[in-house]
Amino acid sequence: MSDYKEYCLEKTSNQHILKAPGYKVIEKDGSTETFKISGDGFIFHNEHHLLRVESEYFVKYIQQEYNPITKLIENAYD
Repeated sequence: MSDYKEYCLEKTSNQHILKAPGYKVIEKDGSTETFKISGDGFIFHNEHHLLRVESEYFVKYIQQEYNPITKLIENAYD
């Protein structure tokens, strides 16, 4: 997989990494990113087994949570 491109799906210390021969972010908004993947795509994380992306399209959702102190809906980063 040394020729695969990598994309960090979350900017935390506990990251999920997308690896694929090629990908393109085709849509992005505040809580989702949609990817078009060429070839076999995989998700890597140190707390679970390798996941194979079984479609040429992949949607990443960012969990939202309510912060009672700020009274705002915020992205959750666990």
